[in-house]
Amino acid sequence: MRAALIYNPAAGKARAGAVAAAAEKNLVRRGIQVELCATRHPKDAVSIARRLVAEVDVVVAIGGDGTVNEVVNGMAVPGARSVEDDTVPGQEPVRPGRPRARLAIVPAGTVNVLALELGLPFAVDRACEVIAAGRTTALDVGRVNGRGFVLMMGAGIDALTVRNVDARAKRRYRELAFVATGLRHGFAHRPPVFLVRAGGREYRSTFFVAGNSRYYAGRLGITPKADPSDGLLDLMLFSGTSRPSLAVLWLGIPGGLHLRNPDVTYLRSEAAELLPLEDEGVVWFQTDGELAGRLPAAVHVDRHALEVLVP
Repeated sequence: MRAALIYNPAAGKARAGAVAAAAEKNLVRRGIQVELCATRHPKDAVSIARRLVAEVDVVVAIGGDGTVNEVVNGMAVPGARSVEDDTVPGQEPVRPGRPRARLAIVPAGTVNVLALELGLPFAVDRACEVIAAGRTTALDVGRVNGRGFVLMMGAGIDALTVRNVDARAKRRYRELAFVATGLRHGFAHRPPVFLVRAGGREYRSTFFVAGNSRYYAGRLGITPKADPSDGLLDLMLFSGTSRPSLAVLWLGIPGGLHLRNPDVTYLRSEAAELLPLEDEGVVWFQTDGELAGRLPAAVHVDRHALEVLVP
């Protein structure tokens, strides 16, 4: 087995480098050929993964969800089916150039939501056991305006929260930092309204999340019914505009009470379209916890776009 280990030296309070070194030693001891690759600037992991995906058997993301997102964007081919689909009789062959490398994760970030979702171990030696064992599951990859995500895409209040959350509070309070930031900035200004088209209907929304994972930040479950391998995105749409309605939403999310909120619509779909409305100002969106752009946006899911190593 050949493995490329991609890590962000700044991740996890700069401990990702030590985790990468420990993972390298552990995998080499197991007879795995290892290439260690440190990122030097934002999006570097995308280009590294894209360059190595055809040369190795496993691409290992060492860091937090930001590092994982970049590695996935370098590996996943839009519209490609999983390796498991190659051998199904009667199906068309996977198109040329489809990456064969599998994704592995050694958690080393402040928040490791995908690791929680997939039940991955956080100890380096156990994470390396998972890599060596070689058991995989097919992972859906969501896409918004061509950019991939494995956890979620969010717009409106959600993206403003991501944009304004304090890094120190995020490290210390984890999901509660998102709740506090959402309340604080939501109370400061009236949230912009935008249009969402999904499932053949149109909705007016101020807070939108397309979830590929149950978890949003830590164990905060905005889309608690999401399954990252079902070929669908779970959509949570909030239409409230008043401060009290926003407070009720945010305070209800930790316990899942937001799903009973009359201002919330919850549905599943393969795609959605988000459009800004005139006179409502700029509406931002985020992917996997990183600010990614502004509306309009087209969201869809690539079913089983990637194989990921799991326990």
